[in-house]
Amino acid sequence: MRNTLLYLKSNASTFNTDINYNRWLLTNPIQARKDELLTIQVIEAEFPITYYNVDATNNVFECVIITDDVDDGATNEDHTETYTLTLESRNYTAAQLAATIDAITDKTHSTLNCAYDKKTGKMTLTATSTTAEPSDSSTKITIGANSTCNRLIGFSVGQTKTQPNTGNTALPMEGNNIVDMNRTNNIYIETDLMLDSRDTDGNRSGILAKVQQNKKFLEVCHYQTGHNLPLELDRKDTYIDHIDLRILDDNNIPIDFNGDNNYSITLLFSYIKKDKLMLGQEVEGVETLPIIDNINTGDSCDEYSDNDI
Repeated sequence: MRNTLLYLKSNASTFNTDINYNRWLLTNPIQARKDELLTIQVIEAEFPITYYNVDATNNVFECVIITDDVDDGATNEDHTETYTLTLESRNYTAAQLAATIDAITDKTHSTLNCAYDKKTGKMTLTATSTTAEPSDSSTKITIGANSTCNRLIGFSVGQTKTQPNTGNTALPMEGNNIVDMNRTNNIYIETDLMLDSRDTDGNRSGILAKVQQNKKFLEVCHYQTGHNLPLELDRKDTYIDHIDLRILDDNNIPIDFNGDNNYSITLLFSYIKKDKLMLGQEVEGVETLPIIDNINTGDSCDEYSDNDI
């Protein structure tokens, strides 16, 4: 079996911002012979863990607090105040992230505080009403619809807590989940070539490999496959003069390695012989048997017995 190793470095590629793929142009294309098909396999890779756990994809915090003026006798909720914070892109610990949210500017009728408990691994948001009217009560706290950092801080989408407006000034709400400060647990290497791999929904995808991310920030994640599991390319993909790859996180979002921090990938292309017989395909190199043509024109087949033909 013939093989070709292709060593790729990210700084030798061109990034397409429209499709989020890196493209490598191959001076010497990979080409199968007429009687061959191609398989592909990632055999090793190195990724610098230079991406942030907070970036433009998950940096919005939004919380809505409703307070009621307990002195005015009205039954409706009097004041709705929305706290919005755009987090700076960087690498945070849970304590640092809680402190950043805790420093958010107070509103007229409420304040918002955030604390992280390392014993439970959870954050708590506490809404406290002020005396602006002069006596308000906190009645409801909700994670806003525009919040994108929910997985990081451990709160569910739209998580809400309410209490009667009986003069309670403080309303704490603990996250439903433990904080998750990992940007991703895996790094996916995906190609635009047609493969027979499947994603988590069972859809056909171009995923070549799933690399377990087990390194800390600023370390290097090394991957070497322990299995010989080549993926067969589509029958039309027998001439390859470029490679398109993109690097994704667990949420299918492209990973930004922050500048010229290079990753490298080694691909193994193997050339395999085509099957002799393939349904719906003409078999190359097999002589076609001639059609029996010794029946005279005008004669019908049923005039001949099996022995006559």
